[in-house]
Amino acid sequence: MPAPEGPIFAPGLAGWVRPLAESLIAETGFHRWAKLDLLQVGAGMAQVGFTAAGEMLIFGKYVHGGVLNGLLEPPALLAMLSHMREDEAAMTVDIHLQHIRSVQAGERVILTGRLLKRGRNVAFCDVTAQVGDSLCTTARITKSIQSKTS
Repeated sequence: MPAPEGPIFAPGLAGWVRPLAESLIAETGFHRWAKLDLLQVGAGMAQVGFTAAGEMLIFGKYVHGGVLNGLLEPPALLAMLSHMREDEAAMTVDIHLQHIRSVQAGERVILTGRLLKRGRNVAFCDVTAQVGDSLCTTARITKSIQSKTS
C-alpha cells in the first residue's frame, strides 16, 4: 500500500484546524526556510519533519541548537489545536529542553508534539525530536491561552 500524499488529519477535527495548521507551516518564513513538513495532526498530537541541511548547520555539520529550539514550537501548538476554540491563540511562556544528541547534516528529523494537559488559560506540551529511533531533543513547553479578541 503506497504512503498517503500530504499530511494526515485525524477525523473529527474542527473544520478550521486544517487550514490553520497548513498556514502555520506554509506562511511562516522560519518554517519555510527550514523546509518544515506538516506530517500529521490528531487529537492532542502532531508531527512535523525536516531534513538537516544548509544554513541551519554549524561548522561541525550539525543543526544549530537555536534552530532546533525554534522548530520545537510548531508541533506543540499543532498538538493543542484539537483542544482549542477557533477564537483562541496560544503563546509560549516557558520552555525547558534538553539536547541529548546532535542532529547531523542530512538526517531526517521527526518532531512530535503531545498535549499533556489543557486548563482554562494554560496548556502543557511535550515535544521530542527524533532521528529514526534515536532521541535527539526533548522539551516541555508551557503555553498561555488567550482569546484572539482580547
